[in-house]
Amino acid sequence: MKLNYPKPTESIEVAKTDLKKWGYCLLKNAIPPDLNSRAMERLIEQANAEKELNLAYEDGSEKKKWGDFNNNTDAPGVNQRVWMLPNKGKVFLDILAKHNYVDCVKEIVGDEFLVSSFGANIAKPGGLKMDLHTDQWWAPEPTKPGRRNLPVGSMTRKKFDCDLGFSGVKSAIAPAACSNVIFMMNDFTDENGGTRLVPGSHMFGRHPDLIKDKDIETVAAEGNSGTALITDGRVWHGTGANATKENRIAMLLTFCGPQYRPQVNYPVALDSAILKSASDRQKALFGLKIWWGYGRTGDPNLDFIDPDGQTLGKLTLS
Repeated sequence: MKLNYPKPTESIEVAKTDLKKWGYCLLKNAIPPDLNSRAMERLIEQANAEKELNLAYEDGSEKKKWGDFNNNTDAPGVNQRVWMLPNKGKVFLDILAKHNYVDCVKEIVGDEFLVSSFGANIAKPGGLKMDLHTDQWWAPEPTKPGRRNLPVGSMTRKKFDCDLGFSGVKSAIAPAACSNVIFMMNDFTDENGGTRLVPGSHMFGRHPDLIKDKDIETVAAEGNSGTALITDGRVWHGTGANATKENRIAMLLTFCGPQYRPQVNYPVALDSAILKSASDRQKALFGLKIWWGYGRTGDPNLDFIDPDGQTLGKLTLS
């Protein structure tokens, strides 16, 4: 039965309602159209240069599957990833300003959050479908008292804790800890592999099981260029296969709570000139703001850390 799943909307309130009910929303004009166009132009220019200079990272094939970042095979993939966009043009820093999508992100992760990763994916014809997953596979799930759960430091993308006998108990469900914003740089359709989701799965209280859930119904996120797919970190989703002859292009911006470790170590990875000129908001997003005592480098009274600053070391009076 076809339900009234989210459709692209310009209403922040409708988008928030969709997030609460379905675990995702589709927000039109998530960033200003001129910014979207400039970002697309810079992204394509960067991707072409990385490809030409043999610096491109490509995945999405049988030998280098989606998200298998530890696969060191030299075999190229079908799709091209462009990593670390904040270092690759001011236009990407401009996307981190308080645009429409931010209100939806705050609905999920709260008032303070970090940029976990900010990259792009160019999904080319022939790419594989991605397995269903959640973006917070690393978050411990509720479990029965006395049960030996998988220790948090032993979790991987393919090995995580899931107490199937306990999941589904509505009084015990893990909260959202991250949010993904997928900017559609060109149109997303079912045919070109627009992200597939299981609506309402953010309330299932568990991660997807590749065998048990292999036949579960999914829907494609479809929208025109400029639309953003915004997700609750618990919703089950995966990129679809591009069966057209054209590339599908997206920027991927993930946020997490300030107490979690981001995918990218921005204080180390960001160009030092960008860090020095960053606004307080940008510094907070990149993890340079102290959050209730966490993230310090020494002095507990600092509001922001200086990655190049000197910390107090060993002293002696003799």
